[in-house]
Amino acid sequence: MKRMISTAIWILCLLAMVTTASAQQNLNFADLPLVNTPSPMPDGYGQLGWGNNLYYVNPYGWSGAGSGFRLGPQGEDVVFVGARNCRLVGYTCYGTLTDPRGFQLVSANVAAGFGPTTIVVTAYNNGNVLGSANYFLTTQMRTLNFPAEWGIATEVVIQVTGQPDDLVMYGLSLYTLGG
Repeated sequence: MKRMISTAIWILCLLAMVTTASAQQNLNFADLPLVNTPSPMPDGYGQLGWGNNLYYVNPYGWSGAGSGFRLGPQGEDVVFVGARNCRLVGYTCYGTLTDPRGFQLVSANVAAGFGPTTIVVTAYNNGNVLGSANYFLTTQMRTLNFPAEWGIATEVVIQVTGQPDDLVMYGLSLYTLGG
């Protein structure tokens, strides 16, 4: 009897989680207005909070874009971690994605904006570390696949070491909850 009750509770919890999860989102930033000057990412885009140091720009209209910015189609913005205010803390810059309801990162299409760089992506759930991964990037686009074992995060911090503006995101795939 205890086993049957435990199984029923587990199934109900799983069902509750599945019914609140939305479909996988593939954000490519094409529906943002084309801007030729870096602008802060709007909060709520893709149901996420886009913390300090996350900007978007039309890489073909911005004279400050490096070679890693212009790997996608014309007419679409890219998102990058950086901007010149990151120099205030040396050559390490942080960008933060948040959602108090939770989200799960799947993958991102990225490149270094100007030259080789290292990034560290750390996932948290209500302040508890879920995991961290290190990636080395060049000015060639690549896909980063995030560890599934991280599970549901409420915050993801992206640390970029190198020049400011040296992490360019062309697309981000994730699941959001409660949306």
